[in-house]
Amino acid sequence: MAPEKPRQPDIEPFDAANSVRLGGKQWLVALLIVAAVLIVLPIAWERVEMLEAADDYRIPYTLADDYWLFARFCRQARDEGKAFLLGDSVAWGHYVPQDRTLSAELNRLAGAQRLANAGVDGIHPAAMAGLVEHYADGISDSAVVLHCNLLWMSSKRHDLQVTKEFAFNHPRLVPQFHPDIPCYKEPLAPRLRTVVHRYVPVFQWAEHVQIAHFGRRGVSGWTIDHPYENPARQVALRIPSGHAPAVSPGEAVSWQRKRIGPMDAEWVALDESFQWSMFWRTVDALLRKDNRLFIVLGPFNEHMLTDESRLRYGECKAAAAEWFRRRGIAHVVCPPLPSDLYADASHPLAAGYAEWARRLWANEQFRQFLREGGPGS
Repeated sequence: MAPEKPRQPDIEPFDAANSVRLGGKQWLVALLIVAAVLIVLPIAWERVEMLEAADDYRIPYTLADDYWLFARFCRQARDEGKAFLLGDSVAWGHYVPQDRTLSAELNRLAGAQRLANAGVDGIHPAAMAGLVEHYADGISDSAVVLHCNLLWMSSKRHDLQVTKEFAFNHPRLVPQFHPDIPCYKEPLAPRLRTVVHRYVPVFQWAEHVQIAHFGRRGVSGWTIDHPYENPARQVALRIPSGHAPAVSPGEAVSWQRKRIGPMDAEWVALDESFQWSMFWRTVDALLRKDNRLFIVLGPFNEHMLTDESRLRYGECKAAAAEWFRRRGIAHVVCPPLPSDLYADASHPLAAGYAEWARRLWANEQFRQFLREGGPGS
């Protein structure tokens, strides 16, 4: 007869030495601790990561989609009592360093840092509406100069009306479900993730860390490219400067020197334009936050347009001014700058921003608005 095998003791799986069984109350405590850490972490991060917003600071070009940083910058500017210049790459200053932008030139004329550059390179009205609604709590009870660039209504493609998919700037800011954007073909899961991230600060903070410290590929992509380096050393705890323009100095020349041909834009009628409806969604969002608003329309490079396109643009410009007038919003319609002061269809060069600022400062209503701007004014 074969000898009997020794009997193994009966051990419940959860009685093993490396296992811990939590009861209901213990799970609740654990969840509360995790939730507290997730809430406190983004707040604590602001105390250790330096945001040195020097004179005429703007969000760096490489961090244009770092919306957590945008929200932080806006809160800081409001706490300093500044008014805001809000707009696309024209307001941001695509071709010029940060001390030659429109806000910088206006601050020089005002003799003080009155205006914070809250422009975002590459943004368009559909994205701007999402930025203001979800990431601009700091822009409240303040004076806001809102730049209106009709370039985004110059074609059905710019107006996001075409059905063929194409990549456009800042897709995480546009409406994910309603209203529908025909050319936006993102699958359901990324859309849901985008919506959730808008309401969970720790997710926004995590995106900030990846964008600001690990480049476009994030932590996972960085570790693939640098398999033997410590990722913790990448976190410099200092936000890069926004001084540099988005282009090389050799590109900051007039559109004529670049030999850009005439532009025969079709110009979508404002009452049929998706981007125009989103511009007004931005206006409404700013007004709901108790801001005082001044809209600056243009100056667009009309010298670059064909005769027929210039006439159609004039009609759009007049229609936009009528919208502002009917809503009772303070505004100014800027005539075009001299032709050689433009780099392209809508971006001024450094001398163009200086001239634009002088013209705005000569407008008594605008000058009074800027002098009285700031929280609680």
